[in-house]
Amino acid sequence: MSNTEKVFQLLSDSRLALINQQNEEALSLAKEAQKLDPNNPETYKCAANACMSMEQFDQAINNYKIAVKWDPNNGNRYYDLGFALASDNKLADAMKNFTKAEELGCAPENLAQLYRILGLICFDIGRYEDSIINLSKAEQLLGVDMDILQRKAVLYGLKGEVSNGIQIANQIKLIAPSEYIGYQVAFKLLLQGKRLADAQKELQKAEKYAVLPMDYYFDCMTLELEQYKADNNTEHYEKALISIEKALKTLKPEVQDVVEAYLNAAEIHIQLEDAEQTLNCLNAAQNPAYSYNHGFDVIVKETQSIELTEYDLEEMAAADREKIAEQYSTDDLEELFERTEPDEDGNRDYFTELEDETEQTDTVYRLDESEKLTYPPEDTDHINRLYVGAYTLQKEFQKVIEYAKKLQTSEDLQNSYIGRYAEVNAMGELKSEDAPKKYEEVIRFFRNAMIKDPTDIMAVTFRIQCYIDIQDYDEAEKMCNLLIPEIREPMMEKINEAKAGGGKE
Repeated sequence: MSNTEKVFQLLSDSRLALINQQNEEALSLAKEAQKLDPNNPETYKCAANACMSMEQFDQAINNYKIAVKWDPNNGNRYYDLGFALASDNKLADAMKNFTKAEELGCAPENLAQLYRILGLICFDIGRYEDSIINLSKAEQLLGVDMDILQRKAVLYGLKGEVSNGIQIANQIKLIAPSEYIGYQVAFKLLLQGKRLADAQKELQKAEKYAVLPMDYYFDCMTLELEQYKADNNTEHYEKALISIEKALKTLKPEVQDVVEAYLNAAEIHIQLEDAEQTLNCLNAAQNPAYSYNHGFDVIVKETQSIELTEYDLEEMAAADREKIAEQYSTDDLEELFERTEPDEDGNRDYFTELEDETEQTDTVYRLDESEKLTYPPEDTDHINRLYVGAYTLQKEFQKVIEYAKKLQTSEDLQNSYIGRYAEVNAMGELKSEDAPKKYEEVIRFFRNAMIKDPTDIMAVTFRIQCYIDIQDYDEAEKMCNLLIPEIREPMMEKINEAKAGGGKE
């Protein structure tokens, strides 16, 4: 067998190993081929493909670069290199290679993915118009693509072009009318445009035509919360809770869905200032499978008495006999009874025969209580923040301090700020001797945060709130003057309210 034939066989074997997810074997075979033919770009591509499967991006990039070196006029080589660079988050270099790939030309499937990736890169850097253009180019090559349609709808929403976004939503519904996604896209766009009545109609359309997932019920909840903002009617909170409960009782949710449902319910109960039920929902969220399996309700139900209608069966039977006698003569009834009497084998041949079917009893849906649940950081933050809120309502400030300290460790800046302020505020409520010193420390922290980032509005507002707490209204008003009117005015209202007697004693 010649060297050329050996290389061909090794590359074929390498590709087959890669298909079978034997990544190490695929890389080993490609390296053998490289030794036999070090100038063959395909040997480097095969090695790079294996490295990509193992997420060894540096090695993949090096191999793709050598493939480009030995085949510099092939646009597909630049596409491969660009894709690897993009996967390693080296976006500037990726775009350079994609530009070269487009210039030289490459396979249609590569070109489609190239435009898709460019669309995603442009989205990440806020170039929404360019993102739409690139995604549209990918769509022209790929044909109908649900992922691209969804991304374009989101982009139109971010640009404030609600009508264009709704057109995309209608395309999605035309392709998949039984899927909720098209209705959800339209709903979110209408909600963004403050068209609450139209958003409600969109949910009604979904209820009529689509298979309803958990997202539908959460969107029903969101609509009620938005309607509350418009009219301040707390009945919307009750309806939001009903939507959550209906989802839990109608669907077969995953554990994470149950956690989200309980946390959403806890958030609503906080708004209703029902600390006890907030804590119940939080406890349920931390034991979701057990709580769900044992029928935990997100709504507090009062005992209801149900009046049952009583029936006199003898009277009902007599009434039926009279009704039949009115419709048939005596002769008719005798003939009817003869026709419906069973034959000698006891059969009535006017019945439609049923095939024997094994009776199946529906098993009650249960979650696996032995499954170990890991909470993502955002859920952990949400839980700690809600505990802070609930214990603040109950004026259990030691508990507030406990959860505020947990919140301070959050990687999310807003949550860590909330934790810092909640701790010092609770110390003030407890009239701790250390509270004045702690306020100085927290005010200094927020001042340093402002120096580090002058655009950090959260640091400004928390610093103002600290000044209000310690009744240093002059400093609070000075800080307010740094804010834009939309933020300054509500903060000034807080200051004036505190001056009038609402501040800390």
